[in-house]
Amino acid sequence: MYSHDGGPVLLYPQQPPPPPPLCSFVHIVPQYTMVEYPPQPSPLVFTPGRGAFLEAAAKEVRAEVRDVWAGNFDDELSNLSAVLPHYPWVCVDTEFPGAVHDSDTPRYLRGPRESYALVKKNVDDLKLLQVGIALSGPAGRFPVAWQFNLRGFDLARHPYAQASVALLRAQGMDFATMNEFGIAPDDFAVGFHRSGLACGQLTWTAFSGSYDFAYLAKVLTGGQPLPGTLDGFLALVRQLFGPNVLDVKHLARCCAIRGGLEQVAAALGVERAAGRAHCAGSDSLLTTDVLQAMLNRFFMNADVLAHAGTIVDLA
Repeated sequence: MYSHDGGPVLLYPQQPPPPPPLCSFVHIVPQYTMVEYPPQPSPLVFTPGRGAFLEAAAKEVRAEVRDVWAGNFDDELSNLSAVLPHYPWVCVDTEFPGAVHDSDTPRYLRGPRESYALVKKNVDDLKLLQVGIALSGPAGRFPVAWQFNLRGFDLARHPYAQASVALLRAQGMDFATMNEFGIAPDDFAVGFHRSGLACGQLTWTAFSGSYDFAYLAKVLTGGQPLPGTLDGFLALVRQLFGPNVLDVKHLARCCAIRGGLEQVAAALGVERAAGRAHCAGSDSLLTTDVLQAMLNRFFMNADVLAHAGTIVDLA
C-alpha cells in the first residue's frame, strides 16, 4: 500500500523516542491481607542495565498479565504511564456481561446505523467488567498487559446474558471479588485521563472494536448514555481517543484473513502469550501480537493509518 503521492509511507511517521533502559522485573513478596484486597502481582521495577530494551523484551522477559484492583490501581497506572511514551500503540479489550438486546436483521445485512443502534442499546443497559490494555510501538510489543477489574456489577440487580456470564465464570472471573475489590468506574476514568492515555496522540486498536470503544466511552463520560446517532458516537471516539483508531479485524479482512480473534491468530501462526481467552488482559495481548504479525507481514511499507476510523460493523 502506498500514499496518495505514490511513495511508501512509514508505519510510524514520526521519529519515536529512544526506548527506555533495560527493564528488569524485581520480584518482591507483596504484603497484603484479604481484608484489604486480593493477591497482587509482584512490583514492576525499572532499573538500568545492559543493551536495548527490545532485546530484553524479546529474549529475557516473559509476557505477563497483571491484575489491577483498587488497591494497586495507582501503582500499576504509574507503571503504564512510564512506558507509554515509548509504546504509543494502545490495544484495548473489554469484557462485559454479554448482550441482552438483539436485532431481527442478520448481522451481515445490518447497515452501520442499525448496528450502532444495537450497540448503544446494550452498552447503555449493561455494566463494564474488565478493561485490558497492552502496548506496542517501534520496539515491538511491551511484555506486560494490564487487566483492570471494575466494580459495580451485581448479578442480583443488573441485566446480563446467562451464557456470557457462565463463560466468564468458567474462565475465572469472580464477580463477588470484583464488586468488592474492583476499581470504581469513576476512579478508572480519572486515572485514564491523568495517565496520558487521553493525550489524543496515541494509536488505539481493538479487535472488532465497536463494543470495546463504546464501553470505554461510556465509562469515560461518567456512565452517560451513548450519543443517539452513529455520527455523534464516532465524533466522541475521536474526541476521547484521537484520530488514529484501528480495528484489527478490519485490517485482517484487508489481508484476506477471516474469522474471530482466535482464528485470525491461528492463520498468522500467533499463539496466546499469557492468560486465558475471554479475559481482557490476555485478549488485548493476543490482539497486539496479531497486529504486530500483520504489520510485519503486510504493512512494512504501507500506510496502515489509512484505515484509521474504520470500526467493524460501524463503517
